[in-house]
Amino acid sequence: MRVVAVVQARTGSTRLPGKVLALVGDRPLFAWTIAALRAVPAIDVIVLATSDEPADDALAAAAAGLALVYRGSARDVLARVWGAATQHAPDLVVRGTADNPFPDPEVIGAQVALCADGDFDYVGTSGYPLGIAAEVARATALEAAAREARAPAEREHVMPFLYGHPGRFRIGSLPDPATTPHARYTVDTAEDLAFARALAARIGHPPPVRLADLEAIVGREPGLADLNASVRQKPWQEVES
Repeated sequence: MRVVAVVQARTGSTRLPGKVLALVGDRPLFAWTIAALRAVPAIDVIVLATSDEPADDALAAAAAGLALVYRGSARDVLARVWGAATQHAPDLVVRGTADNPFPDPEVIGAQVALCADGDFDYVGTSGYPLGIAAEVARATALEAAAREARAPAEREHVMPFLYGHPGRFRIGSLPDPATTPHARYTVDTAEDLAFARALAARIGHPPPVRLADLEAIVGREPGLADLNASVRQKPWQEVES
């Protein structure tokens, strides 16, 4: 079972431009994501998939020493992710995003195992905090999505074509975790970035980081959660203009 992880990233975010290159602790945000995926034993290849626009030249150069780099459409992210994956003959594709600095390798490893052993086409999570997990899809299913998806939101958000057709694709999810003291570890806004930097200052070791470590920090300093507690999460149906 060949597992290829694709980290989608670009610098043109509307809410926080350049966020994936912003420093979190001693390294750029995207490097935390890659370090977490490197700690998942089942993953064979990691590719950072950025756009082919000149604005992302600096990101491609910065990522070159940490992962393979693929460049494709800025807007058709599904085509970009599939293009990055298909060059490496995947059986399973792990989709990560470079605005998640703290994905838990154990959670992602469990997703990969469930997708492989449970014979699912897609495995997500429902009860985990934002930014802790990934999405895992069987390559044949993702290829079908890349070929058939038409809605702009399906092209931008990569996986909705799969979980939007549960009668066609076998959809799985990890069981909900026992506790989720804080719901948001992703970085979409300046408030999220401030929260991530506060966590990095307290973690005390290089990435990766486990969810239990993050929850312990927030448990000791519950006021940290106020930094991004009011940030609105955009639904996947909302296409970035």
